[in-house]
Amino acid sequence: MENFKNIFFDLGGVLFNLNTRAAFRAFKNLGMPIPEELITDNSPLNALPEGQAIIKLIHRMDLGEVRAREFIETVRQQCRPGTTEEEILQAYNGMIDVPVGRLALLKRLRTKYRVYLLSNIGDLHWEAAQRMARELGFPMEDCFDHCFCSFEMGVAKPDPAIFERAIRESGVNPAETLYIDDYAANVETGLAAGLLAYKIEGNTLEQHIPRLFPEFA
Repeated sequence: MENFKNIFFDLGGVLFNLNTRAAFRAFKNLGMPIPEELITDNSPLNALPEGQAIIKLIHRMDLGEVRAREFIETVRQQCRPGTTEEEILQAYNGMIDVPVGRLALLKRLRTKYRVYLLSNIGDLHWEAAQRMARELGFPMEDCFDHCFCSFEMGVAKPDPAIFERAIRESGVNPAETLYIDDYAANVETGLAAGLLAYKIEGNTLEQHIPRLFPEFA
């Protein structure tokens, strides 16, 4: 890899394991009409069929157009009668898993690099992600110099505007900044923004550590 001084990480599929199939299967078990293709496909969320209502709803959450309460009520209306908020949260948050070793890596990386999060994420998953990290002893503020979350910014990857804003507000030089994502369109936009963009397959970060961060392997 080229020399870099800063790192932008994606969250789901990179730092946190993302299992979309598990969440959609759980929603189907709650009585929600979920197409079979969403239960068999474990692609990044942005790569899933945009025509599906649940995908549209999640993308609107990522943009901050829909917040947690509206999401829960919209899903509840499509589930069997008596479905509880707790069941919905358990199904949706079951999409993400937090490998503690990756959080520990972030703290170590911060001894050498400026480390940032750049994530398409809604407030519901962001709240869950922060709680999970905190319970593992690695609060987000210890892992990142700053977190750029799409729901707070009102724009989501792969829109070039989110990259431009993150670069501007962080003050980094793109040519000195590694960006890691598991979705090809995001990586392409990152490259166009001048970042040292690097694509990995979902949930495989450990396999790339020796190449990207050999001193931390």
